[in-house]
Amino acid sequence: MLWRHVAALLWPARCAGCNAFVPEGVSFCPSCEVSIVSLGVCCPGCAMPVDAFGACQGCQKMPLPFARAQAALAYGGALAQALLRWKHGGQRHVARSLAGYLAPLLARAADQGAEIACPVPLHPRRLRDRGFNQALDLLRAARPRVASIAIACDALARTVDTPSLGHGTPAQRRRIVANAFAVARPGKIEGKHVLLVDDVMTTGATLAECSRVLLEAGAKEVAVTVLARAI
Repeated sequence: MLWRHVAALLWPARCAGCNAFVPEGVSFCPSCEVSIVSLGVCCPGCAMPVDAFGACQGCQKMPLPFARAQAALAYGGALAQALLRWKHGGQRHVARSLAGYLAPLLARAADQGAEIACPVPLHPRRLRDRGFNQALDLLRAARPRVASIAIACDALARTVDTPSLGHGTPAQRRRIVANAFAVARPGKIEGKHVLLVDDVMTTGATLAECSRVLLEAGAKEVAVTVLARAI
């Protein structure tokens, strides 16, 4: 359509990692693309890469409360730079460049029964400071390709302004996020297959706590889909 051609001229596509010009529909320039790692066979419980399809040792020792997890890419390289530009540099257009990696996972989640998608929420103070929730931006950019999943951006709330999880151990991360979330609108998730969506999964502590409160509030099942997995 004409407006698309005009938009391409006014706002040409740029690499999500380094901001170099790229062809329309391309997320990363060749130099950045070499650092983008798609995940292959992963543990269905935590999305950590494994040699054979089955639960990893971590999930066998301490299963996470969500039913399953999937991630598109390994965190690092140009993807990490893209996320920094987006979350801390205000470059919200990066979400559109990265949505193509998430959309197939949303489609898979829909095939597995997901009915409603909840982005992991920010605390109101952090939302005011940043101006947007990156998980919601990513979900909105990817969701039009998977229209069967509704978005419930207000069903889950972050009630405690937790400090940055930084490089804390899994146990420290679990303590920090304990009781930091609440279900604000139980009617939206009660009896539903809920899909939690976030940009990055590190240890899974935040997603586990969100899953716990969703299940306690009546969600039938909670699954997790993230753009990137720290490995």
